Amino acid sequence: MDKRKKAIIAVSVIIVLLIILGVVWYFVFNKNNNNGNNGTSENNNQIGNSKTSKLYENLQEKNVFSFETVLDENNKMYYAKSNNMAYIENLKNGEKTKYLIKDGATNLLVEDTKTYYTYANNQTNLNMVERGLEKIKDLKYETGKEKIENKNYSYEEYSVLTNFAIGDFTEENNIKTRLYFKGDELVYIKTIQGEKQELLKINISYDVKQDLFNIPEDYKKA
Repeated sequence: MDKRKKAIIAVSVIIVLLIILGVVWYFVFNKNNNNGNNGTSENNNQIGNSKTSKLYENLQEKNVFSFETVLDENNKMYYAKSNNMAYIENLKNGEKTKYLIKDGATNLLVEDTKTYYTYANNQTNLNMVERGLEKIKDLKYETGKEKIENKNYSYEEYSVLTNFAIGDFTEENNIKTRLYFKGDELVYIKTIQGEKQELLKINISYDVKQDLFNIPEDYKKA
């Protein structure tokens, strides 16, 4: 074999090796960016100008809205707010609790007995949705995209636990919260801790029935 043929073979081998190395690097790089949670990270450590902060500002401005989170038929929460009043219906493991917050007090509505208990000077959960968003709106976050139910959504990921999570999570071990958006509309919230994940479907409406904020006439004070 003459020197020219040997040189061509050597160059060809080098090119093939470079292509193989490039392919391996591509897959390793994308796997690392996947974060092990079926999402593709795009930008790291952003601060401000987030869709989360815009949603927070919008809810603050409207001050009349409903916010529903659904894990499954036995675990969901409906929250409605109208200025200084709020109605909360929480279903956890099939057990329902209902609260009405108005006039600076929280009323526990007991559906089975048609009674209610009043806790004066207590409106801790009046702004529960805004507080959940306020906790994260100014934090660093990562953006990415993920397919949920065969549709692609952009998300903002924060390294913190929010009060939206239904399951038992702690803030100690690598907790992450992803907020998924369709345009500027919040559609899902996922809480991630190790192998444990919780995906909540979100529905926000600005059409709220005002009769929610009245104690039903057939309820008696306990």
